[in-house]
Amino acid sequence: MSNERRIYTLEGLTPEVRAVCFAKCSRSPEPFDEIAKELTEEKSAEFHEKWVVGYGHSSVAEHAVLSIALENVSILATKVIEDNRLASYTEKSTRYQIFDKNRYLKPTRLMQSEAGREYEQAANFLFDTYEKLSKPMAEFIKTREPKPEKTNEKMYESVIKAKVCDNIRYLLPTSTLTNLGMTLNARNLDWAITKLLSHPLEEMQEIGSQLKIEATKITPTLEKFSAKNAYLTETNAELASLSQWIFQNETPQESSAVKIVDYDKDAENKLVAALLYKSSQLPYSQIKEKVDAMPKSIKELIIDEALKRRSPYDRPLRELEHIYYTFDILMDYGAFRDVQRHRMATQTNQAVTTAHGFCVPQDIADAGFEMDFKLAMERAAEAYAKIYKQFPDDAQYVVPLAFCKRTLFTWNLRELHHFISLRSGKKGHISYRRIAQQCFKELEKIQPLLAKYIRVDMSDETVSTVGVKL
Repeated sequence: MSNERRIYTLEGLTPEVRAVCFAKCSRSPEPFDEIAKELTEEKSAEFHEKWVVGYGHSSVAEHAVLSIALENVSILATKVIEDNRLASYTEKSTRYQIFDKNRYLKPTRLMQSEAGREYEQAANFLFDTYEKLSKPMAEFIKTREPKPEKTNEKMYESVIKAKVCDNIRYLLPTSTLTNLGMTLNARNLDWAITKLLSHPLEEMQEIGSQLKIEATKITPTLEKFSAKNAYLTETNAELASLSQWIFQNETPQESSAVKIVDYDKDAENKLVAALLYKSSQLPYSQIKEKVDAMPKSIKELIIDEALKRRSPYDRPLRELEHIYYTFDILMDYGAFRDVQRHRMATQTNQAVTTAHGFCVPQDIADAGFEMDFKLAMERAAEAYAKIYKQFPDDAQYVVPLAFCKRTLFTWNLRELHHFISLRSGKKGHISYRRIAQQCFKELEKIQPLLAKYIRVDMSDETVSTVGVKL
């Protein structure tokens, strides 16, 4: 057998065959392409039945990768689907596309009830207002920002459209139908399907069933045992019941939109110890003990050496992942759609609600349409309250993106570098820019030495939305 280095792709193999080809490497001395020649779909299925399903060697399924298109799913559903960390997603943007009127989910059990008419009327009112404000908002922005002489007309219209969408998207209910592209491996798809089948909402269960049908056409062995999970359904229901019993009718207290609720208080020493650990042969405890006794100036020097040479495209060293922070963030659903995409974190989401009020985009207020916007929000909140009495889960579908929701994030320091630098940038939407800026300020309050190396754009820090409590 030759010692010549070979690096190549395995094209033309189905995902299940490719997974077996890589799995056999651990026991076979043959090159991958030679192993592949011996494999058939039947042999691959037998392998997966025995080792992945029978003996639980699920890591083999990670080599079977699927790219799946999901069309006409609700915005609410996309966030449930995207709550799977190890996958890649691309979603139809509410910031660059106008969404069609009446293209929203109408849940069967809701529409067959007395609450169905209330739901439909509220959703139609939201879309009517969305459509009504589209053209006048474009005229307002064009008046405020005339086309520069050398700017191409098509480019200018594209910029205006994006700015219009940035504002009117807040009228879209979470039931709005959208499209999502997803790439993930068969092991994670199995768990994603299981979670969807175990979800209380009909739409999620239906999506789970359809995903299973489509996936089994490509990976017939690896997904066929995905099923509703009693542990998930029963545990989540019991925890929800306990939460209601403990807190009953207690209302949310006023608090800042972004708050660090827990963090690594020994972060600086832990980071220095981790940075020195890689080049040492000593146990961590011994290194940490020495670091604890170091002068602050030496520790600052070590942290500076680790971070000062980064170019705009360099990722921070992985040792920053040993440091963790937990944030409680209250943000409008529009901002949540982007912040939630940072899945190198632990996220715990509260349900979509009208309890925390909504935000009015400043441009809509400046253009003189604040009253129209508020009327739409009040109509949605009224419908939500009525629907919630009978269908508390389905009531989420009538809530527009302007309403605020809470999410608990536990991020490591490395991911915070990425999130804050990316989301505070001028090209981002002001709603999540403000969240990124506030995350930085919270971190800076408690650990300025670590915060100072995070690249943050604090321009336009002024509040650009008008918060309204119902």
